[in-house]
Amino acid sequence: MQQRSRKELQRGLVNRLAGGLIRFFVERGISPFHLTYASFTLSVISAVFYALTGASILFTAFGGVSWLISGFFDAIDGEVARLSSKTTKLGAYLDSMFDKAGEALVCIGILLSGIVDGIAVLLFCATSLLVSYARARAEGVGVSLKGVGIAERAERIILIAAASLIVPLYPASLNIALYLGAALASITVAWRTLHVIGSLRGERPGAEA
Repeated sequence: MQQRSRKELQRGLVNRLAGGLIRFFVERGISPFHLTYASFTLSVISAVFYALTGASILFTAFGGVSWLISGFFDAIDGEVARLSSKTTKLGAYLDSMFDKAGEALVCIGILLSGIVDGIAVLLFCATSLLVSYARARAEGVGVSLKGVGIAERAERIILIAAASLIVPLYPASLNIALYLGAALASITVAWRTLHVIGSLRGERPGAEA
């Protein structure tokens, strides 16, 4: 019930904030794949902006805004696919893969900015990927983890983007956000692991596929 309520809340928020734009894309026949590719392209642009921080601290803010817009497109591509009846397994797979590739590139860009600790970026990137892996592996054994945790991709993007906007005024904000994001992601991984254990406890042994 908690998972369903959170999912419905997120969907309702997206529709409230971008319902008009979603309907525009559906009416114009915009493919969900185009939004997925646009999201990935903006992640690449974000990574480049972060990497250019050495030239100007303002590039960090540009990187944060680009990644935030990338996350926005990622949030609505699923709704566009659903409303246009274009949901496919291939689309879901590519969406997930491009999400992870984009997130990894942004982490590399942040590392190249030179204004953060390397360990902070490593912890953030590793724990972020573990959050996604925990969900994928759980679904592989028949357990849904939608809505389980406190630091899914959207929350992590908002955290880093907000800190990036503050960097020109307070350079340490991005470093703090990376450590905080890693901590929240670690909690999410632990939470999801306990959820899977609870769901599968008492399962009868069977032949492994």
